[in-house]
Amino acid sequence: MAAEKIIVKTESSNLWWGIYGLCEKAGWEDLELFYESGEKAGAVCLNTKGYLRNALDELLNKKHEKEFYEAVQEYLSDNVCHYWFYYDEPEDEDFQEVNYDAPKNGKGVKPRFIDIWHPDEGIDLETIETGVKSFAKDFLGIENFIVEVADAEPLEEAVNSFKLHQERFGGEDVKMEFSDELISELSKRLKMEKKDVFEKLNSSI
Repeated sequence: MAAEKIIVKTESSNLWWGIYGLCEKAGWEDLELFYESGEKAGAVCLNTKGYLRNALDELLNKKHEKEFYEAVQEYLSDNVCHYWFYYDEPEDEDFQEVNYDAPKNGKGVKPRFIDIWHPDEGIDLETIETGVKSFAKDFLGIENFIVEVADAEPLEEAVNSFKLHQERFGGEDVKMEFSDELISELSKRLKMEKKDVFEKLNSSI
């Protein structure tokens, strides 16, 4: 039997800046998941150790965040995916629950939203793939499938949007230089010769 496919839609340009090595990898990203038929499978927020580690100091002295703080500490101590669940109150006007199997709280309510806490420090394509596969196995009941990231921002567009962002928030023209390490990494990822990657990068700025 052919493997099922989960199609992932991302939201942020800075995700692709990190994936292409133009800046540090993003620490979190909202993902929408769809079956190949077009039916929505779910929506999650993918978080990384780098992102949640930075939140610890802020949470330390907040008594109402004690459970969250302890959960983050446990997550940071190992190398598997964890989950965090957000629940509505039954009387909430905009009450929602996920439409798949998920842990119910003490009031018998399923979560309205789920975070994936991934063991990676920053988000790469492999982070998305392994995070989605973990989520789909644990909550959607499927294991043998392909993860496809839809509408990836092309390299040239990512370089151009990154440069514009830097100029806008840096207040001056930004001269971009591309390291040998970046070119080598992109060469492997894009399956292109290094000289072709270099030409593509330069033509986009």
